[in-house]
Amino acid sequence: MNKPKIDKKTLKYGSAAVILTVVFIALIFVLNLVVTSLTEKHNLVVDLTEEQLYEISPASKELLGDLGEDKIDIIFFTPLDEFDNNEYAKSVKTLALEYEEKYDNIEIKYINMIENPNLVMKYNAGMSGSDKLNANTVIVECGDRFTYFDLGECFVYTQDESGNYSYYAFNAEYRFTSSIMRLTKNEKPKVVFTTNHLETVPVQFSNLFEEAGFDVIKLDLSQNEIPEDTEVLIVNDPQADFAGIESEGAGNSETTKLSRYLENGGNVMLFVSPSTPELKNLDELAASWGIEIAHGYTVVDDENSISSTGSLALIANYVEGDEVLSPFHSVLSSAENPLKTVSYNTVPLNITPVTDTTQKVGAIITASETAYVPANGKKVSAANMPLVAVSYKEKWDKERQETMRNFFVVGGSTWFTGEGSMSSPYGNAELIKSTIQNMTDEAMILSVSYKVYNDTALTVDSATSQNWLMAFVFALPALVLVAAFALFLRWRHL
Repeated sequence: MNKPKIDKKTLKYGSAAVILTVVFIALIFVLNLVVTSLTEKHNLVVDLTEEQLYEISPASKELLGDLGEDKIDIIFFTPLDEFDNNEYAKSVKTLALEYEEKYDNIEIKYINMIENPNLVMKYNAGMSGSDKLNANTVIVECGDRFTYFDLGECFVYTQDESGNYSYYAFNAEYRFTSSIMRLTKNEKPKVVFTTNHLETVPVQFSNLFEEAGFDVIKLDLSQNEIPEDTEVLIVNDPQADFAGIESEGAGNSETTKLSRYLENGGNVMLFVSPSTPELKNLDELAASWGIEIAHGYTVVDDENSISSTGSLALIANYVEGDEVLSPFHSVLSSAENPLKTVSYNTVPLNITPVTDTTQKVGAIITASETAYVPANGKKVSAANMPLVAVSYKEKWDKERQETMRNFFVVGGSTWFTGEGSMSSPYGNAELIKSTIQNMTDEAMILSVSYKVYNDTALTVDSATSQNWLMAFVFALPALVLVAAFALFLRWRHL
């Protein structure tokens, strides 16, 4: 029997097919190595999410435009590859990589806490209160200064009626940009908290201003003048009255200083509660701006309140219609599924007529139609009663060629600024941020808002990512190899 002859043409094409297949597979592996190497050095993630979660917003770019050349380190204490095991932690790392990619002087580092005990001691010494360095801490460092936040602070949470928490929005850009600004911005506008009247200065309320780029000052008005560059003056939970006209002769009238500050375009925020005593001089100042405080009474709502907390935790309505005040809550109220703003243990506020034609009085948030005030055994209607009232004056500025406004804000709840509110799954902190932004004309970090998650957002977890990797790096070349081998066999038998 004669051996079958191998056609040279068949051998030629068959060999070419095998060679091309081998070359193709080799190229796939080489490409994978190159891409992996580049990904470690550069952020090659393409942001396909509707919310553009991993993009640095124009507001941040404007604030960081003159960042300078100071070296800034973003330090993680969890190995970076471990972030990929959780889609939310991974999103923080991905955004950090975007900052590193966009700014030459920003670098991401990982520090092993066990191998670097001296650094742990250094950072712990610079942290406040009970805060201690842990695996979820993110340090932003510039020279010998640093600031920090927890990974959990990169997210806004919401809570359903059963008390279950869920992710609502991504807030890492605010954390990164505000941290960088705090370390690099030299000139800061001032916010003043008054003292000497048993006021409180809640830590998280104060931190909100510091994160926004303000220089926070505590000031006794009986002994000091209000600094000229004060953007906002805050009186939080006063228990004693401010010195009035009776102290004018000695130059210690605190209400005179407040009035002068307001007349010169300053902004005041006053937070009180049902337990705040009648404060004649301070009450008169608020009344002169069209806001009256009904001391000793409490607003109640049995229907529109947080059931787990009780009828004193009022769910607020956002007030529309005033083109000046509506933007104070627009970030919240314009969302598809707005966060609830809650006012707990609230004293009634009444808006009274003002005679000044340049002045207007309104509210940012109000109680619901079903709210009432228990008084003398009766339920007095508090429908649509202001929970945060705002009075403002307008003045035409010839030099700027625009209308300037200054504000007097009165909140009927001191819980609104307390630790429970600032860290709660409600919109209180965001409302305060927006209020500050709209009261001041500073280009502050407050213009950087969180990004609400959309149900249709593209999210790829670690397992899915690995599956795609296997498909492109192994499965696809294998299919090509099988197809090429089949083609080779066919050509061989031609």
